[in-house]
Amino acid sequence: MRSVKIGAAVSPYQHFGFCKCDMPDEPGAYHLLFYEEDLDVAREIGLDVFRTGVEWALIEPAEGRYDREALRLFRDYLSSIRRRGLRSWVTLHHFTNPRWVWKYGGWESREVGRRFLAYVEYVARELGDLIDVALVFNEPNMYTFLAYVKGDLPPFGFLSLRHMQRASQVIDEAILAARDMLKSYGLQASFTYSFTRFETKNILMRPVLYFLNRQNSKYMDMFKEMDYTAVNFYVVGRYDDFALRFVLRPRGLLEVKAPTPLAVTEFGIATRNEELRYRYLCAMASVLKEANATAAIWWSFLHGYEWGLGYQPFFALVDVLGTRRVVTPLAKVFRTTLENPPRCVLDEVDLGLEWRWLT
Repeated sequence: MRSVKIGAAVSPYQHFGFCKCDMPDEPGAYHLLFYEEDLDVAREIGLDVFRTGVEWALIEPAEGRYDREALRLFRDYLSSIRRRGLRSWVTLHHFTNPRWVWKYGGWESREVGRRFLAYVEYVARELGDLIDVALVFNEPNMYTFLAYVKGDLPPFGFLSLRHMQRASQVIDEAILAARDMLKSYGLQASFTYSFTRFETKNILMRPVLYFLNRQNSKYMDMFKEMDYTAVNFYVVGRYDDFALRFVLRPRGLLEVKAPTPLAVTEFGIATRNEELRYRYLCAMASVLKEANATAAIWWSFLHGYEWGLGYQPFFALVDVLGTRRVVTPLAKVFRTTLENPPRCVLDEVDLGLEWRWLT
């Protein structure tokens, strides 16, 4: 059984404090201003891995023009991670884009896919020596859902299924091409996938669930070309009658049929109830061990912006009060719990129609 690498994650838009991207800037935790302090805390609580990102909009604010100041900032940042002995898992696209991509129509355009590949090569060439694992794209399934079905991200589509299908095809092609590009620079590469298994006892809903679960198989096939099967795992989806409900079920992770070493690049629970947070962590620790996961990365390291919900503590291991960092009780036992899972019980928790927050 392999030893799990223990980590936590941030993302550019949700935590950096500025991104100059196609979404309005959020305050986040101003991580890029306080990353030295944040990384010291990461070491203090025993992390091995720090998952973060490079923001395409900062690196290439105008088409074909790469910002050398932004490059220096990211080089200093990733060097600071390396100096502390942390492994860097670096996401190259985490739901945000340079504003100029929309003159081509966004991800429905293969030209945007080509421009993205040029950006990936630039990052590999200029920063690759400081990246341990490159995660090409965060949750392509959720990105297209939020952008073309739910309407939370540009172009703010609503039930635009044909547009979602076109964007998904371009993104999938870009992920595979970027993987080849990164490997040519000697980098380990994958992408992250939001894994949710859907279930029902309603016979009429089974065709819908077949379609929803089929994408799990599609992305597992893509992971055959990657160094890791990198999944973000939170909940199981259950259709009671015709309403989708979300269920917190840690053992649902065992449904992942990973073709390459399993890395859980996000897991977590959105609550400020420290007892419940600990019971969840304890249950997940046992499941991660049973699944023989190579990495366990908590979402998120700092509290920050959550899509559609705003800037709140939610999942954080480390709270941000003004500019002050406050280590939560869970963070103090995070490593020891994952290394040596104690016996604990967490029954299924029905989260209802909105799974992100528990009081």
